[in-house]
Amino acid sequence: MSGSGKNQNIGLFGGTFDPVHKGHIAVAELAIHKLSLDGILFIPAADPPHKKQPGASYSHRVAMLEIALAGANPEFQVSLLEAERAAPSYTVDTLLELKKRLGSQNFYFIIGADSLLELHLWYRFRRLPELTDFIVAARPGISMDAVQQAITRLPGNFLPAGSVMQWSREDGARIFYLAQTAEDVSSSSIRRQISRGQQPNTVSNKVLEYITAHGLYKNGITTVDH
Repeated sequence: MSGSGKNQNIGLFGGTFDPVHKGHIAVAELAIHKLSLDGILFIPAADPPHKKQPGASYSHRVAMLEIALAGANPEFQVSLLEAERAAPSYTVDTLLELKKRLGSQNFYFIIGADSLLELHLWYRFRRLPELTDFIVAARPGISMDAVQQAITRLPGNFLPAGSVMQWSREDGARIFYLAQTAEDVSSSSIRRQISRGQQPNTVSNKVLEYITAHGLYKNGITTVDH
Protein backbone atom coordinates (compact mmCIF):
# COMPACT_ATOMS: atom_id res chain seq x y z
CA MET A 1 0.00 0.00 0.00
CA SER A 2 2.78 2.36 -0.85
CA GLY A 3 1.93 5.70 -2.39
CA SER A 4 1.40 5.40 -6.14
CA GLY A 5 -0.23 8.72 -6.95
CA LYS A 6 -3.64 7.14 -7.53
CA ASN A 7 -6.53 6.07 -5.37
CA GLN A 8 -6.01 2.59 -4.02
CA ASN A 9 -8.48 -0.14 -3.15
CA ILE A 10 -7.85 -0.76 0.55
CA GLY A 11 -9.50 -3.50 2.55
CA LEU A 12 -10.22 -2.75 6.20
CA PHE A 13 -10.49 -5.72 8.55
CA GLY A 14 -11.59 -4.70 12.02
CA GLY A 15 -12.07 -7.00 14.99
CA THR A 16 -10.81 -7.97 18.41
CA PHE A 17 -8.57 -10.75 16.97
CA ASP A 18 -8.67 -12.44 20.36
CA PRO A 19 -6.76 -14.38 19.12
CA VAL A 20 -6.20 -14.03 15.37
CA HIS A 21 -6.76 -17.39 13.65
CA LYS A 22 -6.37 -19.04 10.27
CA GLY A 23 -9.96 -18.17 9.34
CA HIS A 24 -9.15 -14.45 9.56
CA ILE A 25 -6.18 -14.88 7.24
CA ALA A 26 -8.19 -17.01 4.80
CA VAL A 27 -10.92 -14.36 4.54
CA ALA A 28 -8.34 -11.63 3.94
CA GLU A 29 -6.57 -13.70 1.27
CA LEU A 30 -9.84 -14.38 -0.54
CA ALA A 31 -10.93 -10.74 -0.33
CA ILE A 32 -7.67 -9.32 -1.66
CA HIS A 33 -7.77 -11.64 -4.69
CA LYS A 34 -11.50 -11.57 -5.46
CA LEU A 35 -11.75 -7.77 -5.24
CA SER A 36 -8.25 -6.97 -6.58
CA LEU A 37 -7.41 -4.97 -3.47
CA ASP A 38 -4.08 -3.17 -3.20
CA GLY A 39 -3.76 -4.18 0.46
CA ILE A 40 -5.60 -4.83 3.70
CA LEU A 41 -5.32 -2.98 7.00
CA PHE A 42 -6.05 -5.15 10.03
CA ILE A 43 -7.47 -2.85 12.71
CA PRO A 44 -7.58 -4.50 16.15
CA ALA A 45 -10.20 -2.94 18.43
CA ALA A 46 -8.86 -1.36 21.60
CA ASP A 47 -12.27 -1.02 23.29
CA PRO A 48 -14.93 -2.76 21.16
CA PRO A 49 -18.36 -1.20 21.87
CA HIS A 50 -20.31 -4.24 20.61
CA LYS A 51 -18.45 -6.91 22.61
CA LYS A 52 -17.43 -7.67 26.17
CA GLN A 53 -13.86 -7.02 27.27
CA PRO A 54 -11.37 -9.11 25.26
CA GLY A 55 -9.61 -12.04 26.91
CA ALA A 56 -6.15 -10.68 26.04
CA SER A 57 -4.92 -7.12 26.32
CA TYR A 58 -4.62 -4.87 23.29
CA SER A 59 -0.81 -5.16 23.16
CA HIS A 60 -0.98 -8.97 23.24
CA ARG A 61 -3.61 -9.04 20.49
CA VAL A 62 -1.52 -6.70 18.33
CA ALA A 63 1.58 -8.83 18.91
CA MET A 64 -0.26 -12.01 17.90
CA LEU A 65 -1.63 -10.29 14.80
CA GLU A 66 1.84 -9.13 13.77
CA ILE A 67 3.18 -12.66 14.24
CA ALA A 68 0.37 -14.13 12.10
CA LEU A 69 0.81 -11.57 9.33
CA ALA A 70 4.58 -11.97 9.21
CA GLY A 71 4.15 -15.17 7.23
CA ALA A 72 1.18 -14.01 5.15
CA ASN A 73 0.61 -11.63 2.24
CA PRO A 74 3.10 -8.70 2.27
CA GLU A 75 0.19 -6.37 1.53
CA PHE A 76 -1.37 -7.13 4.93
CA GLN A 77 -0.57 -4.51 7.55
CA VAL A 78 -1.59 -3.81 11.15
CA SER A 79 -3.08 -0.40 11.99
CA LEU A 80 -2.89 0.92 15.57
CA LEU A 81 -5.52 3.58 14.87
CA GLU A 82 -7.98 2.29 17.48
CA ALA A 83 -5.48 2.72 20.32
CA GLU A 84 -4.78 6.31 19.27
CA ARG A 85 -8.37 7.43 19.66
CA ALA A 86 -10.63 7.93 22.66
CA ALA A 87 -12.92 5.03 23.63
CA PRO A 88 -15.40 3.76 22.75
CA SER A 89 -14.32 3.23 19.17
CA TYR A 90 -17.13 3.14 16.62
CA THR A 91 -16.68 2.03 13.01
CA VAL A 92 -18.06 5.27 11.60
CA ASP A 93 -15.45 7.26 13.56
CA THR A 94 -12.68 4.94 12.42
CA LEU A 95 -13.70 5.41 8.79
CA LEU A 96 -13.86 9.18 9.12
CA GLU A 97 -10.39 9.23 10.68
CA LEU A 98 -8.99 7.03 7.93
CA LYS A 99 -10.45 9.40 5.34
CA LYS A 100 -8.54 12.23 7.03
CA ARG A 101 -5.28 10.31 7.18
CA LEU A 102 -5.30 8.48 3.86
CA GLY A 103 -7.36 10.79 1.67
CA SER A 104 -9.87 9.68 -0.92
CA GLN A 105 -8.97 6.00 -1.13
CA ASN A 106 -11.52 3.33 -2.01
CA PHE A 107 -12.31 1.49 1.23
CA TYR A 108 -13.74 -2.02 1.52
CA PHE A 109 -14.77 -2.91 5.07
CA ILE A 110 -14.65 -6.66 5.75
CA ILE A 111 -17.26 -8.12 8.09
CA GLY A 112 -18.74 -11.55 8.74
CA ALA A 113 -22.30 -12.35 7.75
CA ASP A 114 -23.15 -12.48 11.47
CA SER A 115 -22.10 -8.82 11.77
CA LEU A 116 -24.12 -7.92 8.66
CA LEU A 117 -27.27 -9.15 10.41
CA GLU A 118 -26.67 -6.54 13.14
CA LEU A 119 -25.26 -3.76 10.97
CA HIS A 120 -28.49 -1.75 11.17
CA LEU A 121 -27.93 -1.55 14.95
CA TRP A 122 -24.43 -0.07 14.70
CA TYR A 123 -23.80 3.52 15.77
CA ARG A 124 -24.67 5.94 12.91
CA PHE A 125 -25.04 2.99 10.54
CA ARG A 126 -26.68 5.16 7.89
CA ARG A 127 -23.37 6.90 7.27
CA LEU A 128 -21.40 3.71 6.74
CA PRO A 129 -22.27 2.97 3.06
CA GLU A 130 -21.29 6.57 2.24
CA LEU A 131 -17.79 5.96 3.62
CA THR A 132 -17.00 2.41 2.50
CA ASP A 133 -18.07 -0.53 0.42
CA PHE A 134 -18.61 -3.76 2.35
CA ILE A 135 -17.17 -7.23 1.86
CA VAL A 136 -19.31 -9.80 3.67
CA ALA A 137 -17.76 -13.16 4.49
CA ALA A 138 -20.12 -16.14 4.75
CA ARG A 139 -20.58 -17.65 8.20
CA PRO A 140 -21.86 -21.15 9.10
CA GLY A 141 -25.60 -21.26 9.74
CA ILE A 142 -26.40 -17.92 8.07
CA SER A 143 -28.46 -18.39 4.92
CA MET A 144 -28.55 -16.23 1.80
CA ASP A 145 -32.14 -15.32 2.67
CA ALA A 146 -30.92 -13.90 5.99
CA VAL A 147 -28.15 -12.00 4.20
CA GLN A 148 -30.58 -10.49 1.71
CA GLN A 149 -33.00 -9.50 4.47
CA ALA A 150 -30.17 -7.79 6.33
CA ILE A 151 -29.27 -5.82 3.21
CA THR A 152 -32.86 -4.58 2.90
CA ARG A 153 -32.53 -3.05 6.40
CA LEU A 154 -29.70 -0.81 5.25
CA PRO A 155 -30.37 2.77 4.07
CA GLY A 156 -31.08 3.27 0.40
CA ASN A 157 -32.14 0.63 -2.06
CA PHE A 158 -29.42 -1.98 -2.62
CA LEU A 159 -30.19 -4.10 -5.68
CA PRO A 160 -28.45 -7.21 -7.04
CA ALA A 161 -25.78 -6.28 -9.59
CA GLY A 162 -24.87 -8.73 -12.34
CA SER A 163 -24.37 -12.46 -11.88
CA VAL A 164 -21.90 -12.24 -8.98
CA MET A 165 -22.79 -11.95 -5.33
CA GLN A 166 -22.94 -8.19 -5.33
CA TRP A 167 -25.45 -5.46 -4.50
CA SER A 168 -25.28 -1.75 -5.28
CA ARG A 169 -27.39 1.35 -4.84
CA GLU A 170 -27.79 4.47 -6.98
CA ASP A 171 -24.99 6.46 -5.36
CA GLY A 172 -22.46 3.70 -6.12
CA ALA A 173 -22.28 2.11 -2.66
CA ARG A 174 -21.63 -1.62 -2.98
CA ILE A 175 -21.79 -4.84 -0.96
CA PHE A 176 -19.84 -7.93 -2.00
CA TYR A 177 -20.46 -11.44 -0.65
CA LEU A 178 -17.73 -14.06 -0.28
CA ALA A 179 -19.56 -17.38 -0.25
CA GLN A 180 -16.44 -19.55 0.08
CA THR A 181 -15.49 -18.44 3.60
CA ALA A 182 -17.96 -20.29 5.84
CA GLU A 183 -15.36 -21.97 8.05
CA ASP A 184 -16.55 -23.19 11.44
CA VAL A 185 -13.85 -21.44 13.46
CA SER A 186 -14.13 -18.67 16.02
CA SER A 187 -11.84 -16.94 18.50
CA SER A 188 -14.20 -17.83 21.36
CA SER A 189 -13.96 -21.57 20.62
CA ILE A 190 -10.18 -21.25 20.42
CA ARG A 191 -10.06 -19.56 23.82
CA ARG A 192 -12.17 -22.37 25.31
CA GLN A 193 -9.88 -25.01 23.83
CA ILE A 194 -6.78 -23.31 25.19
CA SER A 195 -8.36 -22.94 28.65
CA ARG A 196 -8.85 -26.74 28.63
CA GLY A 197 -5.18 -27.30 27.81
CA GLN A 198 -5.79 -28.14 24.14
CA GLN A 199 -3.82 -26.79 21.18
CA PRO A 200 -6.24 -25.83 18.39
CA ASN A 201 -5.00 -26.35 14.83
CA THR A 202 -6.94 -23.26 13.70
CA VAL A 203 -4.20 -21.02 15.12
CA SER A 204 -0.70 -20.83 13.63
CA ASN A 205 2.08 -22.53 15.56
CA LYS A 206 3.92 -19.26 16.17
CA VAL A 207 0.79 -17.62 17.58
CA LEU A 208 0.24 -20.66 19.81
CA GLU A 209 3.83 -20.35 21.02
CA TYR A 210 3.19 -16.72 21.94
CA ILE A 211 -0.03 -17.62 23.77
CA THR A 212 1.78 -20.32 25.76
CA ALA A 213 4.77 -18.12 26.55
CA HIS A 214 2.54 -15.37 27.96
CA GLY A 215 -0.01 -17.62 29.65
CA LEU A 216 -2.96 -16.21 27.69
CA TYR A 217 -6.50 -17.60 28.01
CA LYS A 218 -5.60 -20.02 30.81
CA ASN A 219 -8.64 -20.95 32.93
CA GLY A 220 -10.67 -18.29 31.12
CA ILE A 221 -8.92 -15.51 33.05
CA THR A 222 -8.47 -12.12 31.38
CA THR A 223 -4.76 -11.40 31.05
CA VAL A 224 -3.24 -7.94 31.46
CA ASP A 225 -0.05 -6.59 29.92
CA HIS A 226 3.22 -7.81 31.29
